[in-house]
Amino acid sequence: MSTQTHEHLGPYRVIGKIGEGGMGVAHLGLDGAGRQVAIKVLHPHVAADLKSRDRLFREVETMRRVRSRYVAEVIDAELAGNRPYVVTRFAAGRTLEDTVLTDGPLEAREVVKLAQGLCQALVDIHAADVIHRDLKPSNVMLVDGEPLVIDFGIAHLVNAARLTQTGMFVGTPGYLAPEIIRDSQITQAADVHALASTVFFAATGLPPFGTGTFEAICFNTMEGRAQIDKAPAWLQGWLRRAMQVDPAARPGAGELLRLARALDPAARTDGTKRLASGTLTMDIVSDLLPPVEYAPSHQEERPPAYVPAPAPTLHADRPREPRPAPPPAEPFELKRFLAGSGFVGVLVLVTLVAATVVMPVAVGLVAAALALALRAGDHFFGETGQPFGRSALVAVGHLFLSLAFGTVVASLLHLSGRLSASHAESLAAGAFTLGLFVLPGAGVVRQVASRTLARLLPGRNATVVTVAVMGPVALTSVIVALVQGL
Repeated sequence: MSTQTHEHLGPYRVIGKIGEGGMGVAHLGLDGAGRQVAIKVLHPHVAADLKSRDRLFREVETMRRVRSRYVAEVIDAELAGNRPYVVTRFAAGRTLEDTVLTDGPLEAREVVKLAQGLCQALVDIHAADVIHRDLKPSNVMLVDGEPLVIDFGIAHLVNAARLTQTGMFVGTPGYLAPEIIRDSQITQAADVHALASTVFFAATGLPPFGTGTFEAICFNTMEGRAQIDKAPAWLQGWLRRAMQVDPAARPGAGELLRLARALDPAARTDGTKRLASGTLTMDIVSDLLPPVEYAPSHQEERPPAYVPAPAPTLHADRPREPRPAPPPAEPFELKRFLAGSGFVGVLVLVTLVAATVVMPVAVGLVAAALALALRAGDHFFGETGQPFGRSALVAVGHLFLSLAFGTVVASLLHLSGRLSASHAESLAAGAFTLGLFVLPGAGVVRQVASRTLARLLPGRNATVVTVAVMGPVALTSVIVALVQGL
């Protein structure tokens, strides 16, 4: 039972504690309109660790990219103060873990509903180019029978910098994909494995890879020794496909959703029965075999003798399964945009372009150096996977493209005959700066700039104040540039 309190965190009133984990404490709170929210606050000793704050920042950045009815929405965050916290939509319900441990395994129809909802959540998460990395029963809420994925505490963006050292991993044994334990290249296929493990727990009330020591569970996971035969017969084929040891053999989230929609608890297949009766999953790793098509046959074929599979070697350039179609784009909200870091970026760019018109050489060089620095930061800290020579070539090529754009603008202004040569060259310099950030190929620069601004402005209040300051600065810069051009 939560303890009542009158404490405040920013504009939110804290009502009481509703949960606690390794990273922090979750509180129930009220916003200014009296609506219930969930507030996750870092433990004091964790908040002092810069890496932990970075993980919290990544949680906010990650969850803001995802839009799904099956994923908890981030409402607000304050990461710069003494008590950093994140505010999310409050879900009145119990976790899947609590529900199963208290009431037992879910009924068949509830398992199907859970599988379909989690698959749709994963489709939406992956469409935002995100890997959750910690999907498990305690991170799934059941709200009116519908699943809600929470806690992106160790999630990271695809190709984002790894937060763990080599040979280390973060997560819950039993719900981690084999490649995470092996410290191999982690892709969105890891979430598919975790989703299937979570559904297995919901259907059986058992951990998917048995109980025992930490090492034993990790060994069972890496060898593919899941207890799939203890799941309902109609679910076993679906589980086997999603829990393959080789990530390349697993279906993508979109395909897994299609298969989940075809699940039928009333269906009984003789092929499944025969496979289940002749398989001891904890002793014989039959789950490493390719997916079986359960079709009637006149003669059974004996499976080949088991040969332990070597640890898969994955590469960043391995062909990936086509990504499922993203969900419908969220409607543009002007008010939200004007109070966000994206609008700050627009104001900064307008100021930089106007300043270039006023001081073409000095500010133009600064703008070029800034664009190159952002590209270098993405290469060295963002794990782009490209060789340095190629990244440098792309950067230099885009620099010349911007110069060409400025030259074309200067030529057009000269041909118009309405401006003096000096004024035309000043405007062309501004076009050069604009091209550094908006021409094709500048997506990396904008992405790094956006992440940097989000880090520097960790909260709505800081963003609103910055917009209030940068708005007049940008307007003044534009007026000065126009006056100089007259």
